[in-house]
Amino acid sequence: MKFVGILLLVVMAACSGTETKSAKETGSSATETEETKPIDPPVQALIEYEPKVLKPEEIVAPLQAIKDLDKKVESYHLGKNLTPEKVKQNSELKRDIIRGTFDIRELCRLSLGGHWKEINKKQQSHFVELMTTLLETKAIFSKEQLRGDNKLYKISYNKEKFDDKEKTKSTVYTVMNVPKEKMKLDITYKLLLTPYGWKIYDVIVDDASLLANYKFQFHRIITKNGFNDLMGRMEKKLKDIKKK
Repeated sequence: MKFVGILLLVVMAACSGTETKSAKETGSSATETEETKPIDPPVQALIEYEPKVLKPEEIVAPLQAIKDLDKKVESYHLGKNLTPEKVKQNSELKRDIIRGTFDIRELCRLSLGGHWKEINKKQQSHFVELMTTLLETKAIFSKEQLRGDNKLYKISYNKEKFDDKEKTKSTVYTVMNVPKEKMKLDITYKLLLTPYGWKIYDVIVDDASLLANYKFQFHRIITKNGFNDLMGRMEKKLKDIKKK
């Protein structure tokens, strides 16, 4: 997928490769409580995004939701010398795609596993805000770099299937073809039905799951150094991305 497929290939390592002080050095523990001293707020504040609640007849099928996402991406402006208006349009589109297409709170909840219940609601919201900002910031740089090389992508939408009897969870199978590099990538989307339509909470690229990748990294860091250390690594990663 021109944007989302590339985005997810890049953010697989969004929180890896960072070095911060350990919990033993900072005095933090693996389990955070209401009395835990809060860490600094996210580098970039989360802009309020209020999606529209849809009527049942307005909610499209999961496969169509992925196709609609591709169409939305076509309005994204490329180039280094964009006008302020186009930069603003890109920013709004990026925010709409990340916050309107992905169920980031569900991604965060699942990626933290049992640690989600160990942190308080304020920390949960903080974590979701930081993850959202990280994904947005990483997406814009990644897409410009890859599309700037005039690489062409073609998506084959294979099929969709429901994962439960209630039909509230679905899997959509697609293939991204890159003719110029003779490359094919299987991209599988895991979606959850919400009042706002079908939202993505996991993407599997050639058997590499975004959710599983985050869950492994987060558990390892939290178990060893504590939740605050994880947040510190993510904030440092965000700062490093912005410096490039």
